[in-house]
Amino acid sequence: MAKYLLKGGTVATFVQATNKPRAHKADVLIEGDTIVRIEKNIDDEPGVEVIDCKGRWITPGFVDTHKTVQGTITPEEVAIGQLAGCLDALNNGTTTMLDHFHAAHTPAHAEASLKATIESGARVVWAPDHLSSNTQLFPTLEFAKDTETLQWQRAKLTEWGANGGRLSPDGRVLLGLAYDRLGNGKEHVVPHEELLAEARAIPAQTITAHIHSAEQVLLWRDPGLLGPDVLFSHCCGLAGHTPLDEEAWRALKDSGAAIGATPEDEIGMALGHGLVVFDAVERGVKVGIGADTASINGGDMFTAMRFVLQDARHKEQHRIRAAKEALPFKYKYNSVDAFRLATLGGAEALGLANIIGTVEVGKKADLLIFDANSVNLAGADDPFSGIVFLAASEDTEFVLVAGEVVKKNHKLVREWAPVARELQKRAEDIRQRWPAEVLEGAWKKWYDANMN
Repeated sequence: MAKYLLKGGTVATFVQATNKPRAHKADVLIEGDTIVRIEKNIDDEPGVEVIDCKGRWITPGFVDTHKTVQGTITPEEVAIGQLAGCLDALNNGTTTMLDHFHAAHTPAHAEASLKATIESGARVVWAPDHLSSNTQLFPTLEFAKDTETLQWQRAKLTEWGANGGRLSPDGRVLLGLAYDRLGNGKEHVVPHEELLAEARAIPAQTITAHIHSAEQVLLWRDPGLLGPDVLFSHCCGLAGHTPLDEEAWRALKDSGAAIGATPEDEIGMALGHGLVVFDAVERGVKVGIGADTASINGGDMFTAMRFVLQDARHKEQHRIRAAKEALPFKYKYNSVDAFRLATLGGAEALGLANIIGTVEVGKKADLLIFDANSVNLAGADDPFSGIVFLAASEDTEFVLVAGEVVKKNHKLVREWAPVARELQKRAEDIRQRWPAEVLEGAWKKWYDANMN
């Protein structure tokens, strides 16, 4: 059993019992995958590897509540995309993610993704989607293989769940379910209640779905499908504050369901009326943040934290101007609020706050060690504002998941060069099969047929 002593650093974390941030000088002792002591001046002993943390900040690893690691391609391309995506997340300080896996279209695709996820060393709620790929795009979308695809997906879900949803021996990878079938306009032979009951019987750690509007939330509420194991991504349509929106908010709070917002891609893709992160906070709904798809935007949580604060402050200023009020002495939400969203808030949203999300005795050792002497951070004295406003992936000197060092001295422990070569080769294969002009033409044809 590996033992590490993080010596002489500043621990920056929320304290779960008080829900308050705390930054204090302390050593952290790790045995195996667990934090066992947090005190000043812990003596080192034989068999314990000491990591010098003087001039360092020790924090929880980031928790990404909505990640789409790769897209719909061949199983071999899925494998390298999944591995590279998980390693990218670890390099950026994300130790836990909810992976909404879209490409479970064949058993080979799903197994390739799962194998790469486990290999990466990340903590992941791996949630394959109960959807089939389309068999026709024009003149209308058709899903001729939906019935047979669902049949094998149900069988595999039972197989994957045989160990209570633990997909890796150490429980670092857990089974979830992505469920975008409800309200997608397709005819479904098997009732939603039956499919979700199968997942809950395992039990799946998290059931997730893409949600835009209040109407979609109520589609889950009315048949009694909401619960504390449900996490809806985005939910931007709930920012309108209509009576129907408020009804949806009450349904989320009463059921214990959560939201996983992705600030950068929601703003960049102009989803709905804006971010709903602090709308959720103010209504007592569990909420975390995430990076979503790295092929569209950056994959790091630093950007997500900054975007969510910028959006909150923009809305606060807009409200103040509209009411012709004086500017406040301080903004309502600040760096500690964004930090909480990226750590404890995400852990709560995934139902994992009992093991991750804070630096506390008894929690899993999913930790980041920031170099506070770096170019970005040397002028900062407060870890929370420094991490939220100034830090980047190069400032994470060490990353640990379940007590395993996966990034050391600013570099991934897993050799990146072979991963990069395979990723580039597979990406070029995709570009050869699907040239940009072909994709652009198909998109234009679909847009003209469906959006005008």
